[in-house]
Amino acid sequence: MKMTRRTLLAYSAITPLALMSIRVGGARAEGMVLHRGNGAAPQTLDPHLNFGARDAYIQDDLYDGLVGYGQDGQIVGSAAGSWDISDDGRVYTFHLRENLKWTDGTPIVAQDFVNGLIRTLDPATASDKAYYFSSTIQVTNAGAFTNGEITDPALVGFAAPDDRTVVMTLDNPAPHAIWILTSFQSSPLHKPSFEQYGTEFVQAGKLVGNGPYTLTELVPQSHLVLKKNPHYWDAANVKIDEVWYHVTEDMSAATKRYLAGELDVTVDAIPDEVEKLIAAGSIAADEYHVAPNIDGYYYSFNITKKPFDDVRVRQALSMTIDREVLQEKILKSGYPPAYSMVPPGVDPAYPGAAVKEKGMSHDDRVAAAQKLMAEAGYGPDSPLKAVLLATNDNDEKKKATAVAIMWKKALGVEIDLQFQEYQAWLDGFYAGTWDIFGDTIVADFAGAESYLSYMKPSAEAGYNWKNDKYEELMNQAAATPDVTARNTLLAEAEQILLDDYLIAPISGGATRQLVKPYVKGWIDNVIQFHASRFLWVEKA
Repeated sequence: MKMTRRTLLAYSAITPLALMSIRVGGARAEGMVLHRGNGAAPQTLDPHLNFGARDAYIQDDLYDGLVGYGQDGQIVGSAAGSWDISDDGRVYTFHLRENLKWTDGTPIVAQDFVNGLIRTLDPATASDKAYYFSSTIQVTNAGAFTNGEITDPALVGFAAPDDRTVVMTLDNPAPHAIWILTSFQSSPLHKPSFEQYGTEFVQAGKLVGNGPYTLTELVPQSHLVLKKNPHYWDAANVKIDEVWYHVTEDMSAATKRYLAGELDVTVDAIPDEVEKLIAAGSIAADEYHVAPNIDGYYYSFNITKKPFDDVRVRQALSMTIDREVLQEKILKSGYPPAYSMVPPGVDPAYPGAAVKEKGMSHDDRVAAAQKLMAEAGYGPDSPLKAVLLATNDNDEKKKATAVAIMWKKALGVEIDLQFQEYQAWLDGFYAGTWDIFGDTIVADFAGAESYLSYMKPSAEAGYNWKNDKYEELMNQAAATPDVTARNTLLAEAEQILLDDYLIAPISGGATRQLVKPYVKGWIDNVIQFHASRFLWVEKA
């Protein structure tokens, strides 16, 4: 699910959801209702701006892309019932289904999809995910259009030769290109409402989408209500009539709401709490779903600030994190320890790379790290002092506290732990006031490029890291159609990143959710995709 890393900042032209007026769309549905916990309040419901993983769950219900995910997380046709790929792998031709309609009942045509893709790239939109189409895949002239080098959208490699055909042209073949167009990532733009309301076109009562549901109510910091869209192309197979997305940033409180019957599904769960509930018989073991996913967790270093401009300091801190103890004895989260940016097990065909300490004994790591710190001018008489910024998520608190203790014990480092609400944490990243940042990437697809393209300067602000050899290898990989050769180049690029210790890898990810036994159609999958349209409720 496209879902990446951090949700975007609220640009001045965007009305944050927290400030939107409450709009009620009529009486409650009398049919099947699903209550879902969603973590933090969504930052935006604009599909061409959204960059938040959990916001994407809602958007998958509101919008329909050219292609989508099935219940098992595999690619299926969505608004496009079929597609063709040219022999050279550069031209994708999508054939829309017949009689597609917006939620207001008006027809959808191919140009609507092109308009949505162009809006994502438009520099006036300032979308953090424009890089999908210029870096992760290289759509013809996408980067030039986003950078303002060209201004004519007709020169970009998205076209609608007729009302039922969308064509995407790439500069280089990309085996993963189809994944970038899934779900709301390639959703169409309803120009009449956008032209009437501007960036407020996504508010309840104004939003005209094309997904299986439509937004009827938004109560800031509380919930959103979605109702089934009768004009959706597959409405006959959508069983849930009404979906409530509840703001549940406090996981313990969300679990209590689940036990009280207020939630049918949680977005996360605390392992220690769940283990106690299962032992007490409060919930059944099969209500707790733990599945590997494509998240990656790291500590990022601010290389613009001393002493983190010194690779020896960054390496020493990475070397003294005992990842196995952290995951298996402290967090017990089901997350696999990681020594790379691309998490373990994401793509079995990818050869991978690793930080230098992988395979070393703990004692050898500590000794090497102490030597590096001494060379950098730090030791018992001159301890390093730093601020670590993380969210107030329960796991993040436990992780940061444990790592701070490891650094103190091994290196005498004194860490000031700062835990913040999601938006404050996000704002802090872009402000650059942090020393060490509790970081994460939720990948767009199960492949190395989804992680590594993020570290190209054109892709993400905030890290201030540039390496010409890394860029060269990433560009070579993008131009290499053979998957094996492509992965070899990607692994070389990742090794450069890891050798520079811009990040200290921590772990891969896993989903941990509570799901009521009466919720049917739920299939655990690596991309965390559980669209409401595939679910139904069977209560006795």
